[in-house]
Amino acid sequence: MRSLQVVMLMLCVLGGLFLLVRAPEFFLPAQWDPSIGRSFDPLASRLLGAGLLALAAAGAGYIHAMYYTMPRRLPGPAAQRRHFALLLAALVLIGAALARAEPGPNPEYRPPRHTR
Repeated sequence: MRSLQVVMLMLCVLGGLFLLVRAPEFFLPAQWDPSIGRSFDPLASRLLGAGLLALAAAGAGYIHAMYYTMPRRLPGPAAQRRHFALLLAALVLIGAALARAEPGPNPEYRPPRHTR
């Protein structure tokens, strides 16, 4: 279980750094309908990258508290406030990125052919 958490942490770190540094423009298709989605500009891409890095920082604190401290007990109030602030920052940044991204049709979508 710990290895999956570390893999997700590394994906958040690497993806967040890539989006924050490179700021690519990209299109994110909707989950249930690939013909529509959101178009991310460089600012929305950077906001999403910052949100992923905040989420990775919260995850790193959780992994450290649960697996790498010898007396395994709940973190103190300061650590809990820091974890809450990181999660809140991640939600705000990812929400801002999604709000900034323009919804619209997928420019590369081709409807499937029904051949009989």
